[in-house]
Amino acid sequence: MKVIDIQQWDRKVPFENFIKYTNPIFSLSTRLDVTQLYDYCRKTKTSFFANFLFAAVSVLNEIEEFRLRIADDKVVLYDSIDPNYIVLTNKNVIQTCRSKMTSDYKKFYDGVRRDIEAAKNGQNAGKTFNAAKENDCYYISCLPWVDLQSMSNPYDLKDKESSSIPRLTWGKFVDENGRKKMFMDIAAHHALMDGEPVCRAFVNLQKELDDIDMFLKKHS
Repeated sequence: MKVIDIQQWDRKVPFENFIKYTNPIFSLSTRLDVTQLYDYCRKTKTSFFANFLFAAVSVLNEIEEFRLRIADDKVVLYDSIDPNYIVLTNKNVIQTCRSKMTSDYKKFYDGVRRDIEAAKNGQNAGKTFNAAKENDCYYISCLPWVDLQSMSNPYDLKDKESSSIPRLTWGKFVDENGRKKMFMDIAAHHALMDGEPVCRAFVNLQKELDDIDMFLKKHS
């Protein structure tokens, strides 16, 4: 982790503008083609969620803006960011679950599967949301029951640190002209990034999804 010198930072002006906003959060959404990933998961009998999670977080971590956070009124840049996602427990209650990000696909995949099973069974059920005040993560939600068309996230805008964490949300994949399509939304803090890095994330993620076999082989 390194602290950004705001006075020497290229985006000093937009940062100082948007950090004063009452609500500095923006979001962009797109529809991704997940046909190749869907076929890969069926062929390998592996989890669509865990595989998509690995692809999405890997792509976002390659973009510097997604690793920026506000901490102690400073802008900091992390080397790597972990996914912190919502799991529905066996009692039908949501619980947060954080998995360690790694470039090793199998290690990540196995870790996510273990973490999800533990969360479903109520382990760490007493842990409050954001209890550790860790912001080197992404907040992630998957709503696989409906084909989403729009999305908004809850924020405590008085908490600059939590608000600086990007939110990723995706919905159900559906058939569309013989392809599998899926809504995805990314919400981010405008003081730390603009629309271009979010669009770049979508474009880069689609590129990897279009050749998911090769992408996962690179990380095996």
